[in-house]
Amino acid sequence: MRGVTVALALMALGSGCLSAWNVSGPWACAEGDTCAGGLTCDDGVCCLPGGTPACPTLPVGGVCANGQAATIFYRDRDGDGAGDPATGRPFCAAPVKERWVSTATDCNDADPTISPTASERCNAIDDDCDGVIDNGLLRTRWYVDEDHDGYGHDCDAGCVLEACAQPDGSVDRPGDCAPLDAGAHPGAPEYCNGVDDNCNGLADDPPFADVETPGFDGGVFDCTPVGLQGVCARGGLQCVLDPVTRHSAPTCVPRVAPQPELCGDGLDNDCDGVVDDAPGCGGPRSVLDVRAGSVRAVRLAIVDAGTPSHLPPRCLAAEPGAQPMAWLNPSWVGSGGAWHVWSLSAPPGLTWDLSAASAALELDLALPSGLINPAAGGWGTSTWFPNPVVTVCGLKPGEYVRLFPVATPFTGNFERAVTLWSAPAGWQSEFGPVTLDRRHVASVEVVVSPLPPATGTVTFDLVFSNDAGFR
Repeated sequence: MRGVTVALALMALGSGCLSAWNVSGPWACAEGDTCAGGLTCDDGVCCLPGGTPACPTLPVGGVCANGQAATIFYRDRDGDGAGDPATGRPFCAAPVKERWVSTATDCNDADPTISPTASERCNAIDDDCDGVIDNGLLRTRWYVDEDHDGYGHDCDAGCVLEACAQPDGSVDRPGDCAPLDAGAHPGAPEYCNGVDDNCNGLADDPPFADVETPGFDGGVFDCTPVGLQGVCARGGLQCVLDPVTRHSAPTCVPRVAPQPELCGDGLDNDCDGVVDDAPGCGGPRSVLDVRAGSVRAVRLAIVDAGTPSHLPPRCLAAEPGAQPMAWLNPSWVGSGGAWHVWSLSAPPGLTWDLSAASAALELDLALPSGLINPAAGGWGTSTWFPNPVVTVCGLKPGEYVRLFPVATPFTGNFERAVTLWSAPAGWQSEFGPVTLDRRHVASVEVVVSPLPPATGTVTFDLVFSNDAGFR
């Protein structure tokens, strides 16, 4: 009886009165998609290909029961409306038990979120099936970070990626100069190791995390530089390039530079191995020592300035209008009636500490040949000083102490220890308008003024002895 029912149902199906076939009705295929009476199961119903009852989807020789050519349909497993192009088959109508569609544009038929109508997402997948991954999205340059130090290597196409999301093993910061060394990257501490740890293009540039110690600003002095003494022996470690080996190594370098000797502090400030020594303390022992400072000799026209010494109230070596004189160590050569000024200045940047109450200048001068053309001339009185005048000069204009003699005129030899801060017998003191800082004396001057003769020119050749100097 079932066979008759199925046959009748299929006849009705073949008559074209139904818009679809009912795969759950009495004409449905049996379990396992089988049919009785030599019929074929087509999309859930029993039919006879090329005969009656006609099959709803199966063509015979590419032709359907209604005489029309079959249409190619594609399996749409994920139900997104686009079929898998690899599954194309001819059908007379789209099957109803499985989803088949006429478009073959799905590039992933296992994922309903991937189809030609989907929106592209930043996931390294071609979501819209246009053949391009993550197109139309904002893309960033990423750099491969092989040593995982947070910085990538900007080398070539193999090190640089462009993507909208961060790929595994990549970062957005370039500049790693050592892509296989996690300790070397921009901002890393620099070590004394011959390597550019912080990737700034310089190997072993300060500061150094492992050896650099602070210096002049009250920091730690933790080593003694080789061959230095006094305060200069206070040093700290620093990375230094060996010019022979071309390798850097922690090296003890000085942190204190030589300074003028500071008297009374118990330190060797000038780093010569002696505490509180000359010339910083007490001035140079010999004015003829070329290391003591610089000598200048000039000639000035006499002008009565109205001071007790008749000299201007200032030190004179740098006086405008001064004319150079000959200084042929140890000889001081001059001529004419004038103020002749010889000065010894402390080395540049240095001063002498002459603050001791007993500070004195030993003057040892000789006039071996006397005055040349002394007729009606000689060492005069008043304006023409009978003996040398000594001036101790500070750093500021008008800062000086001057001592001038009033004793018997100089005749050929002068040897006298001049106490600087109190006038000795036969001398007078003159103080400048600015109080002299005796701890910072810049220079000492000696002035002579031979009386000019009635005719001709007077000349002299004064010779300093090596004994001349500070005591």
